[in-house]
Amino acid sequence: MYSFLILSIPAAIVFYCCIHTEYSFKSFFAPIAIGLTAGIVSAIFKEYFIFSAYVATSGFFEHFLHILKTTLLPPAFLFALWDLFSKDETRYKATAAFPLLASFYAIFLPYTSISSPEKHSFFFLFENPILFICTAFFAQALYLKIKISIKSKQKNKTAILAIVFVIISSVLPAIQTLWYFKIFGFAHIALAVIFAVATFIFYKITFRKENSLDTVL
Repeated sequence: MYSFLILSIPAAIVFYCCIHTEYSFKSFFAPIAIGLTAGIVSAIFKEYFIFSAYVATSGFFEHFLHILKTTLLPPAFLFALWDLFSKDETRYKATAAFPLLASFYAIFLPYTSISSPEKHSFFFLFENPILFICTAFFAQALYLKIKISIKSKQKNKTAILAIVFVIISSVLPAIQTLWYFKIFGFAHIALAVIFAVATFIFYKITFRKENSLDTVL
């Protein structure tokens, strides 16, 4: 029952690492290990040190903010630490950003889903993992754009991209909240499909365009 939930993100990571032949598979071990460690630590901390179980009974906005913490804070912290401590080139950092974040979600998403009262729902078992994969890809593309704008000293563009980063991180919690409160029926499915298509297009355009910026990277 939980096969797709548990295996979809690791499968996406392995596939991603295999198709990026400009780097060896071993070169992705570090970001994967960091992401997995962060996921394990976060799950342990949530399980043993956050004693009050969250119950979404107060309305749309509260539930939205609760889910937003899961989709915004991890990439923000992980990318900041990765950028601060990694001494690698920008191109590698950007390429490794997806396995870094997805590895975190590979641990944290199954933990939060299986511990949820709605763990047997189609949304938690199938739709949510796809949304998290899309979020990781979108965040990676935006991370690359932010890095380039910083290197180019485009402060206004960097600020705009940071705002876009927050907005994109808000898509998944918005869709999940629509599903949870059954707002607009099956609108969450339509929005999930639109988000997945938008992620693919934005990702392809971003990396096709930025691959020509070797002088910047």
